[in-house]
Amino acid sequence: MNRDVLKPYDLNSIDHISGVDHNESISVGPRGEAYTTGFNTCRVFRLDLTTNTAEAFASTAPRRVLGQVVDADGNLYCAEPDTPGSQVIKITSDGEQSVYSKGPAKQGFMSANTPAFDRSGNMYISDTGSWSQTIDGHIYRIPPGGGDAEVWCARPIDTPNGIAIDPEEKFVYYVETWGNSISRIAINKDGSSGDIDRVVHMPRHVPDGIAFDEDGRMWIACHRPDKICVFDPATRRLEVFAEDWQGEALRGPSHVAFAGPNRDILLASSLDRATVQRFDHPGVRGLRLNNPKL
Repeated sequence: MNRDVLKPYDLNSIDHISGVDHNESISVGPRGEAYTTGFNTCRVFRLDLTTNTAEAFASTAPRRVLGQVVDADGNLYCAEPDTPGSQVIKITSDGEQSVYSKGPAKQGFMSANTPAFDRSGNMYISDTGSWSQTIDGHIYRIPPGGGDAEVWCARPIDTPNGIAIDPEEKFVYYVETWGNSISRIAINKDGSSGDIDRVVHMPRHVPDGIAFDEDGRMWIACHRPDKICVFDPATRRLEVFAEDWQGEALRGPSHVAFAGPNRDILLASSLDRATVQRFDHPGVRGLRLNNPKL
C-alpha cells in the first residue's frame, strides 16, 4: 500500500470467521495465531485462519472478558472488567486459569479493559473507570510476572479503552472512547509516564481498538459508525479503510489486529455479531506485537 494513498477495501471481499459470540477483542500470539472471547458466553476461542472457524478451549464464566494479550509461550492474559473483582487472569493453552493481577494494592481495578506488553514484559493496561461522563479512567502498569499494578499515569483519563505501544516504545497510545479521540503518553527513559498528547480527534465516532502496521500507521476500529480508519502520525492524515453504513459486511468493529505468519490478515472483532470480520491482504503488514517470555 502506497504510504500516501489508502485504497478502500472492497466490502464484498470481507470474510467472516464463524463460531464465536459477540467478540469484543482480538489477541495475536508469536506465530501469528489469533484468539478472541465471547463477551456474553465468556468462552475463550482459538481462531483457525485456514478453515475460518473457532474452537473454544476455556471459559471464564460468569466473568466476562474485554481485551487480551499473549506471551511467548501462548498464554493469554485477559482483562475482566466486571466489578467487584475486576482483574487480569492468565489462561494457559490447556485452559488452566490463575489471577495475574487484581490491580493496585488496596483499591483494585475499577474496570480493567485492554492490556499490552512492552519488550521487557511490563504490562500496560487501561482501566475504563465508571463508563460515565466522570473522567476517572487510568493507565496502570504491572511488572513482569504479575502482582500489584501501579498507577503509571496519575492524571485521570476519559474512558481509556484499546491501547497499543508504538514500534520504538516511545509512547503508549490509547483510545478515549467517550472523548472520541486517540491520545498518547510519552514513556520516559526511566520508564515513568511523560506528557500526554491528543493525537487525533474523531467527532461523531466511537473509537474502540487500535493496532499499528509495520510502517507506523495506526489502524482504528470504530464501533460507531461501522468503520475502520487509518491514521498516519507522520503525515497526520486520517483515511477510511472500510466503511459500511448498512452494517452488513462490516458491523460494529471493536478491536483490530494483524494475524497470520506474515501479519497480512487484518481481523476485526465485533461486539454486535457472532463472527470475526476478516480482511485478507489489506495492503500492509502489521507490526509484530511484543510477546515476551515471562
